[in-house]
Amino acid sequence: MLKINAMKQVVLFALIIFCVVLFSTMAGAAKTPDKGAYQEWAIIDGFRSAKFGYKEGDVLRAIKKDFKINKNAVSRGVNSNEKTVFLMIDVKDLLTGSGPSKVIYIFGYKSKKLIHVKAVWGKLAQKKPNIETIVSIATQLSNYFRQKRYQENGFASYRQLAEGLILVFQGKDQKARAARLLLSNPKNRDGEAGKNISLTLSYIEKPEDPDVFKIKDGDF
Repeated sequence: MLKINAMKQVVLFALIIFCVVLFSTMAGAAKTPDKGAYQEWAIIDGFRSAKFGYKEGDVLRAIKKDFKINKNAVSRGVNSNEKTVFLMIDVKDLLTGSGPSKVIYIFGYKSKKLIHVKAVWGKLAQKKPNIETIVSIATQLSNYFRQKRYQENGFASYRQLAEGLILVFQGKDQKARAARLLLSNPKNRDGEAGKNISLTLSYIEKPEDPDVFKIKDGDF
């Protein structure tokens, strides 16, 4: 019983830290100009050496260059709903001190070229994520993105989408390519939050019209 109560106290304390950091950041963000109106335009063309439009071989070479990861350490799979192929790697400290993460490269259903890159921290990358670390990553990335300019259409910062789901940042460059930072902190079966927290950073070539499998009118 003491062990369970101690665990709950740790989770509660971590959640307090989560709320304090999150809302203090929201307050700070509100004082700065939306969309970084006085900064140079963001350029969202992929992730590091892997650029939108690259084929699988090109991305494998980019992975080798960026992370020193060979082809045999890259997982390959297919999204059963979108019918898109993806490559996935495990990366330690994608940001300094950020811990384990997964980077996923997604290729278009028709084009077979890179259309989307995701970096994921938290529950999807490790068994016991640290809430304070995840929130710190979210804050660092939000501050980083806000140094650039984005289109007014689609711009969002610290917007709650649902219980336990926050759109930390979203912005589009001049070619409507998007950067999106999503924080998920759902409750578990016991009604506690924190154990399943995750942060997903996405770079998307065509957020409004992704190259994925779609059932067309008249097919049924």
